[in-house]
Amino acid sequence: MRIKVKIIGIRKLPAGFERHKEVHFDFTGESVRDLIQQLASSIGLENRELFIERDQIMPDLQVVVNGSLVSDSNRDNFRLTEGDSVELVSAPG
Repeated sequence: MRIKVKIIGIRKLPAGFERHKEVHFDFTGESVRDLIQQLASSIGLENRELFIERDQIMPDLQVVVNGSLVSDSNRDNFRLTEGDSVELVSAPG
């Protein structure tokens, strides 16, 4: 599936991403969790904690899909569709 992804507030970005720039990203999953796991894998195990902690999406990572904030309780299973625009926003810290 091809979606648009913009990552904000994360210092070490996956290969192919630039700060505050939206890029097209192909991934093999269906959910926000699948997307974040694939992104985490692309930056190496030592940097996985930027997205994932104890096999959970980082609590301070906000997910915005097509301009709407996805609730924390729904973001693991939130289904993405072809062409969606996703922003991953990390709180400063």
